[in-house]
Amino acid sequence: MNLPGSKLTGRMYLALAAALMFSLVTSPIALAGDRIDPKNPPQGMFIDEWAEVLMQGSKVGYGHTTVTRHGDQIRTATAMKMKLARASISVSIEVQQSTVETLAGEALEFESVMLMGDPNNPVRTKGVFDGHTVHCTSSQFGMENKQSYELKGPDGKPHPCVMAWGLLREALLRGFEPGTQYTLLTFSPEVRVDGLVEAVTKIGQDETFQHRGKPMKGRRVELSIVTPLGKVDTTSWIDPSDGSTLRSTVAMGGISMEMYRVDQATAVADFVPAELFMSNTVPVNKPIAYKEARQITYRLSPKDGAAVKFDLPETPMQKVVAREGDTVTLQLTRVDQKALAELGAKTTASAPAPGGAPADAAEFLESNILINTKDPQLIELAKKAGGGEKDPLRLADKLRVFVTDYIDAKGLDVGFATAGEVCRSKKGDCSEHAVLLAALGRVNGLPSRVAVGLAYVPLFGNQQNIFGFHMWTQFLVHGAWVDFDAAIPESDCSPTRIAFDVSSLRETALVEMSFKLMEVFGRLKLDVVEFKSLSDFGTR
Repeated sequence: MNLPGSKLTGRMYLALAAALMFSLVTSPIALAGDRIDPKNPPQGMFIDEWAEVLMQGSKVGYGHTTVTRHGDQIRTATAMKMKLARASISVSIEVQQSTVETLAGEALEFESVMLMGDPNNPVRTKGVFDGHTVHCTSSQFGMENKQSYELKGPDGKPHPCVMAWGLLREALLRGFEPGTQYTLLTFSPEVRVDGLVEAVTKIGQDETFQHRGKPMKGRRVELSIVTPLGKVDTTSWIDPSDGSTLRSTVAMGGISMEMYRVDQATAVADFVPAELFMSNTVPVNKPIAYKEARQITYRLSPKDGAAVKFDLPETPMQKVVAREGDTVTLQLTRVDQKALAELGAKTTASAPAPGGAPADAAEFLESNILINTKDPQLIELAKKAGGGEKDPLRLADKLRVFVTDYIDAKGLDVGFATAGEVCRSKKGDCSEHAVLLAALGRVNGLPSRVAVGLAYVPLFGNQQNIFGFHMWTQFLVHGAWVDFDAAIPESDCSPTRIAFDVSSLRETALVEMSFKLMEVFGRLKLDVVEFKSLSDFGTR
């Protein structure tokens, strides 16, 4: 058994880290270049800055920011390009964002482009601000998904917000004296599209560091991005004479990313992919006979005293049975699909089975940019895959088998592709299998979501008995969420998958899942406490 999609979390890390770096680049510690008048910057381009991006000590990409004034409007454009590796396979990720704001810092519009799948068909999100409301349109393959959000702060009330230029303008007005502290509400679409996040800034003292063998001196600035999902702390060192960033760091879980200001030639020079998977697998204390497993009890604890709290979803397969401090005991039991089918004959989805699901499954049937159920090609494929099957368990199994066979290029060189992309390309790893399977179920009227977490791998590369980061699909069947994995593949899933989050894949899903996974990335210890086989339960 292999794990064809375990680079998922690395991709999520880069995407989220890139989004947070946007917050750095366009925040109170912005790449401001020469000192400018924040109330009256010059016409034309007045900021043009480059930075190189390092991860685990290796250069993995670059960032480029420009700020231009056209009349009384300010346009900020930022692009970041990075590479991720799993073994010998390299995956490129590119994130682009532009904002248009008034001279006084009022947000007018934005556009965000993330290239993680088909480079010729990126997912684009455009937004237009109307008072305290932002109207967002996401598009791919000429099809659009529109949503409007009222922008509220942590107090639940509508607030005005700032974006790139507004943040920089406010920082320049306040200055960079040590001891300065302030909080701003900002709209950051890569982090959260349905509301505002807090940017808490603290100006520290001057410090010295080295880059490329040369000493550099900068004033320390601590920035916390505070969201409903959690807080991410970043640290930067700036030139206090003009506010330009010399160095920025962001740490998530056991991985850190750094940016250093350099010239264009240095920024775009050759860089190497960051190997995140092989160095962040989770070893287990004993081999697992996964094909024979009926029930497994695991103990999850922080590694090396790391500050980690495990907030795990419960499903018919997965239950938290004990907590002691930061240690969690988790029991996973293979779902008895035969018993579920018998129960389903006596109940309906409106009267969920024990351990069931939301009475309203609308969220798990709706269309979104990752699962566009209005895509004609996806609809045609779903009808072909389902073949008119009406029984939910048989339909789920039929769709799982179809997706396993349909994706015939099971490679690692695809970023996080949408279901529409996978439908057309027939290529990808675990995330592509999971998203396509969820989409085919949804088009056939079967509520679906994805799960992200860990899956057991007896052998990967030169490592044995490890858990790797993985994504799979869950269908709502007779009121219960049941696991189906098209990548490994299994319809009767063994209890060797530990879910850290589940999602309908709405617009903010990738960031939500990233926060859950990044908290434990590289900081998790996993032990098998008890193993029970199918024969222990009298079944084979």
